[in-house]
Amino acid sequence: LTYVEAPRIDALERRYIARQALVREARQAGAAIATPQRTFLRGREDLATFRGAIPSRSEFTGLIGEVFALATEAGLAIDSISYDPEEDAGRNLLRYGLQFTVTGRYGELKRFVFALEQSQRLIAIEELALRGGDAQKGEVALAVRLSTYFTTDLP
Repeated sequence: LTYVEAPRIDALERRYIARQALVREARQAGAAIATPQRTFLRGREDLATFRGAIPSRSEFTGLIGEVFALATEAGLAIDSISYDPEEDAGRNLLRYGLQFTVTGRYGELKRFVFALEQSQRLIAIEELALRGGDAQKGEVALAVRLSTYFTTDLP
């Protein structure tokens, strides 16, 4: 037993001592050690901040206007946007999936995607698909699928 268990016990003791040293260093540096309660409270605060960033359903037209404006700024045009609302009544949220296609030069498409990523709105770019366009003009088509969330305006 001594030959088998002694090395294992020594390794565990060394690991325990090393972790104690890390805890002491963290305390001396003034770092707060995350307890399960602190982690839970921080998660609750983060969730409240996230929920506060979700706009109401009435902002949907503003989102559509912003997407069209971003496309125009990049030198692109969107013919139409299709959308599919999906309600999550238990959380008072509406998930909108938006789909559209823009056609232009590769650089313009990159600017447009970058502008979408930099938007202050909560937008998830779910799918981007390049398709052939007018080769003589150097254009390609970009199919875009986005999703975003809105509150359902319920009390």
